[in-house]
Amino acid sequence: MVEQVQNPSIAAVGEMIKKMREGAGLSLGELAERAGINEDELRSIEQDMISPALGVLTRICDGLGVGIGHFFQQGPRKLFSLVRASDEKAGTRFASKNGADHGYEYLSLGAEKRTRVMEPFLVTLRPPSDSSGHRAQIEEDYGTHQGEEFIYVLEGKIRVDLQGRTYILEPGDSIYYDASVPHRVLHEGESVSRVLAVIHIPRKND
Repeated sequence: MVEQVQNPSIAAVGEMIKKMREGAGLSLGELAERAGINEDELRSIEQDMISPALGVLTRICDGLGVGIGHFFQQGPRKLFSLVRASDEKAGTRFASKNGADHGYEYLSLGAEKRTRVMEPFLVTLRPPSDSSGHRAQIEEDYGTHQGEEFIYVLEGKIRVDLQGRTYILEPGDSIYYDASVPHRVLHEGESVSRVLAVIHIPRKND
């Protein structure tokens, strides 16, 4: 049975990032530069003002020299991770502090397996709930990082911008790409979208 972690708050995520940054002896500006994000954005994440999209969190981990799995490790060390459909709500999730505004939620499917070379996620992207038109996204703006990404659409539609082209993916569609190529993944349409996203980032310490 997956150990229950009831929707960890954005405060926990920001606090973890700040502690890891300070433990590595990095200033806010140094980590922001390494991660390729704006210093003000990183400050807001650490101060629990915003929740990082999965792509941003990946780049922050890249800047810290750790795997993204550090944020999804609860319970005893195991050789496998089993998540049943009935256990979905008991998984480790990262959701925005104001889900109506950010509209994304991540469920780690590999949290119980300590040593892993892939990070599988079930990602839920919701349409804007207000007049802002803000799109839920896996990648905020174009991003790059080491490794590879695989995305398979289970429900709804998503938009993938890659190498100067736009691809609309619907249920049953998939895309697999080198994450060092500038890319971004956005919600598309008026209904909820769910995708299986698998990230591989080569790490010596994974």
